[in-house]
Amino acid sequence: MKIKHTIYYLFAAIALTACTADDDDIVLSDEQQELIGQAVHFDASMAEPFTTRATYRHDGSFNEGDQMRIFRQYADATGSTFLTDGENFRTYYQKVNYAAGTSVSLDADWLPMAGKLKSDTLGSTAVQTAADSLTWENGKIVRFRAWGRSNLAGALSAGTKGSYYPDYTISDWVTVSGPTKSIPLTMRHITCRIGLTCKAGNEFGSAEICTDWHDYKRQDNADTNEHDALETDKSDEQAQAELAQVMAVYNKMCMPAGVDDQTFLLTTMTQALYDGATTDFKNLEKYTEADGIVKIGTKTAEEIANEVQHPVFNGNDGRLYMMSTPIDMSSSDAGQELVLPACTRFKVWLYDVNNGDRQTTTGTTGSESSYHIFALSDIKNSKGEPLFADGLTLKAGYSYLFNVGYHYDKFTITPADNFSWEKQDLGSQNADNKAVTQNALDFSWWTSAYVKAAKEALSGGDFLPEFSIADQTQFVTFIKLVNGTAATRMTGLTRGEVRGTDQDGFETYWWISDTETDENGQPKQYTKAEAEAVGYVFYPHFYPTVSTQAAHVIEDYVQGPMDFYDTDFGNRYRVNLMSDLDLFDWALPSIGEDNKKPFRGNFLGHGHTLRNVNMQRGYLFDHVMDGAISNLKIESTHPTCLLNTAVASGTTGWGCYIAGISMLCPSTTNSIATSLSGTSSVVGCIHVGKAGGALVGSADNLTMLGCMQAAAGIPTGTGALLGSYGAGAKTSFFAPLSKSSLTWGTFMCNYYDAEKSPKTNAVGSTTDAYLPQQYIRGRKSHILKAKNDYLLGSSEDYNKLNANMKQEIYGVAPWRAMNYAIAKYNESKLGKDYPCEMKYKASEVGYSHLYPTLINGAPAMDDSANPLVQNN
Repeated sequence: MKIKHTIYYLFAAIALTACTADDDDIVLSDEQQELIGQAVHFDASMAEPFTTRATYRHDGSFNEGDQMRIFRQYADATGSTFLTDGENFRTYYQKVNYAAGTSVSLDADWLPMAGKLKSDTLGSTAVQTAADSLTWENGKIVRFRAWGRSNLAGALSAGTKGSYYPDYTISDWVTVSGPTKSIPLTMRHITCRIGLTCKAGNEFGSAEICTDWHDYKRQDNADTNEHDALETDKSDEQAQAELAQVMAVYNKMCMPAGVDDQTFLLTTMTQALYDGATTDFKNLEKYTEADGIVKIGTKTAEEIANEVQHPVFNGNDGRLYMMSTPIDMSSSDAGQELVLPACTRFKVWLYDVNNGDRQTTTGTTGSESSYHIFALSDIKNSKGEPLFADGLTLKAGYSYLFNVGYHYDKFTITPADNFSWEKQDLGSQNADNKAVTQNALDFSWWTSAYVKAAKEALSGGDFLPEFSIADQTQFVTFIKLVNGTAATRMTGLTRGEVRGTDQDGFETYWWISDTETDENGQPKQYTKAEAEAVGYVFYPHFYPTVSTQAAHVIEDYVQGPMDFYDTDFGNRYRVNLMSDLDLFDWALPSIGEDNKKPFRGNFLGHGHTLRNVNMQRGYLFDHVMDGAISNLKIESTHPTCLLNTAVASGTTGWGCYIAGISMLCPSTTNSIATSLSGTSSVVGCIHVGKAGGALVGSADNLTMLGCMQAAAGIPTGTGALLGSYGAGAKTSFFAPLSKSSLTWGTFMCNYYDAEKSPKTNAVGSTTDAYLPQQYIRGRKSHILKAKNDYLLGSSEDYNKLNANMKQEIYGVAPWRAMNYAIAKYNESKLGKDYPCEMKYKASEVGYSHLYPTLINGAPAMDDSANPLVQNN
């Protein structure tokens, strides 16, 4: 789409606004609106990692330190014309942490910023002071317009290239009359954003668009430069032809540098200004065309290609973003749409975690010298269909975010989110999960388990129902059953006479209402089907043999929470997760949200994964008693913890047995459990992501074996594995070993990342003082990711090593030591009753940037990994 004449129309529109007091009379064409930008209209349900990185918050409010240049024009005495000659402006900044809404309150929430430019008369500028203000006389008609810069992640404070995040917005003209301080400015984004976010366990070094034809020659896109081609590489001619398509667009892409005060269109800058040693990016708006600021239509296509700064990826809170002016800025094709072709390739360096092979090329210092390449054509939806078969269109206010990195030893690229700020017209390209809604509840898995178990018990066997959850609807039903919210009506019916038998051979009854009457004034009667239609939920209730009655089944209805524990038999029912489930970011209540009705069953994940978990309270399980949770993987961008609190029912009860849990998600508190009261165990668990505290917050009788905490954000001086231990702590938990007596204890082979969360301890504020054979180790990231053992020779004494050597010589590779601990646990009585069916696997690729991952299958006993027989 070529819109060369749009500039003229915009000038005409601006001139027209000076002739009328009614802004509604000014109608811009679709092309003009597209060129100007998209309005802020966030939906709070959008994925958290992206909306919180937007220039303005999802409700349209602003960030601390945002800057805005606000223009003012008075109306003449008749109120019909605005005096453009008297236009002036000030530069304001947002002084509060958070301000709801889109209204700008001058001299209150927004203050004039000293040292910034001001204008008292059209065409002249000066340096303003903190006392300068855009006040106006009461009763006068005045209109305002603004363009803004984001201070996201302190970008306007640092002022350096690395923090320069060129995101700009503009508003329409808004007419108000005094007295008022608040101006309802709705800002529009006018840049196009391409973002990269890391998969869990990965860290970025840098990224760039490939501009070397050799990068287009390789056939195996998502590999490294040390590759073995899976297919024949492209010919030189093919590679050069693809690069030519990309460069034809890339040479027209410009990095935003501000907004033109007259046209309200984006400006860019020359490479000389961008690279200049004196460039101050936090005060970039002070530079002029003479300094290297470039307005649209002022340079030829050749000058744009060779002299203007093209967009680059800059870091922002662990992510990388490239911001681009979305249109051609050259004099020959000004306003023309830019489309990156599907063959466009991106080069990504992951962060060097071992200082082993740092790249020294400018802009990539600190990253692995080996890089990874992917093309737009590699990005596909869940059906395997390419999302950008026709290329990626740069549009004002549009954003594209891609999730890259290693996931279970394979480098992958997936769409994390992509949307416009105005409407969800790209929703169909988004991983096919944001539009999924919850279905009605499904009780078939629950009732069928009761029926099967009852028939077996009536035939002389034990009553041991096993519940199997196969899909998302059944999982939601499970939550509601535990919480007592599955049935909308749980009282008001009394069992009446037998009606007959159902398809399973069990008796079915008339159900008599306690409060309703029929047309004859008699108590109203319901069949099971009729009662279900008004909100009751039925199931076959099994009763064991007693002295006065044989075992039998009675039709019954749910009258409260189902804790999956049978008091008649003392059985904790098994609840089996039968497949991986995507929970689509649904806001769900926790399992066992009422501490008076905790979950008391045995939840077995069987190695399956719950993805996109979004629990309203941040816990998958809130309250548990005498429970067990095992062999489950959780992956989410929402703050998620496995368990809040667990308690024991009495002297013979326990808190919770937890085994084989993988958490790839942020956690605002303790990723595995906040509190474990009573005998509890945490075995074979790993958390990768941010955390607010230790794996377990507090415990009073805990066994922890073979766990890893790889989290940033844990406060210094606190525990990374256990926050605190209660008064009933076992002595062996802290000191199961001595140099003369090496014995297996209850706190063995546990690791935490002392590089991500420095100055932390294993347990609370207690300084680590563990024998090396115990393998309670806070180590640097690359040590935790080690694939091979680093054992000392038999003549060496570990205790004689200096502190730095102890940090680097780690003994048995962490994944092997943790697998030994899991195998040791599985041999115990508790392990046989509640086994860990997961084992750690080290990365198989030649890069030490992956933490061990949990995969299905209990580890075999490997005596060579027994830490008690190692001298380190």
